[in-house]
Parts: sequence; C-alpha cells; structure tokens
Amino acid sequence: MSDQIEYNGFTIKSTTRQMDPSSDWTVQVRITPADSDADVRRCRSPNTYPSKAEAVTRSLAFGRRVIDGTARPKVDPAK
Repeated sequence: MSDQIEYNGFTIKSTTRQMDPSSDWTVQVRITPADSDADVRRCRSPNTYPSKAEAVTRSLAFGRRVIDGTARPKVDPAK
C-alpha cells in the first residue's frame, strides 16, 4: 500500500504516526503542489485509527477532502 498519491495537481503524503506503542494511529498529511516542493501544508485531524494501514487510507482520503475544501484541518506550520 502506498502512503502517497497525486490528486488534482497536488501530492498528498500520509505522515501518520502512532501516539505511543499501545495506542491508535493519527490522521496526518503533507500536501504539496505536484510540480514543486514549495508551499507545503501539514494538516491533521483529531481522528485516530487502530491500525497503521487504516490510518494511511483515512489520511489520504482526508488529504483529498482538504484539497476539495470539504475538510477543516488543523494546519501545522511547514518545517
């Protein structure tokens, strides 16, 4: 399973992580224009999932909704 997709001129990369060894996985993405590494957006959702595979799938879907304007993400400063 890939943790990165191209969508409507953007690259969405899942950056999910496990909160601690016994907890759920986060929903986080890094969104960049497909033709540039500039203007990186790091977005996250408060949702968590019990497996990494499900969190990656949900993160990529979340990233598509962010691009479409139908999700209200918490945006983290680009690093």
